Parts: sequence; structure tokens; C-alpha cells
Amino acid sequence: MTATGVTPKNAVFVGDTTFDMEMAQAARLRSIGVAWGYHKADRLMAAGAHRVARGVDELRGCIRSVMSE
Repeated sequence: MTATGVTPKNAVFVGDTTFDMEMAQAARLRSIGVAWGYHKADRLMAAGAHRVARGVDELRGCIRSVMSE
């Protein structure tokens, strides 16, 4: 983010594992889990996901929602 000049308030981390959610927390980023990957939605939420998308169409709405927080 430093290299591109993006601040945490203008970024969101999207991932499919609990490790991704933990990395997002360490970087102080909001995160969205995607339930079609390696870990299920409940595990992603427990690991700190702000939202979990169950499909690509739902991901768009999750990004908009998280970015407006």
C-alpha cells in the first residue's frame, strides 16, 4: 500500500482463508471472506472477516458496504 499511496481506509482485503483474515487484521485492513475457497464462512467470520460473500455477484455488494463504513 505504501508503494501505491493507498491508505487502509481506501482498501479492503479479500481472501478465502482464515490466514487471509488474520493478515488483514495485522495490516489493519477491513476484510471480506469468500466462501467458495478453502475455509467456510463461519471460520472466516471467526477469524475477523467483516463480511463473507457466497458468490461473485454478492462480493460486489460486500465491497461497497465495507468501503462505505
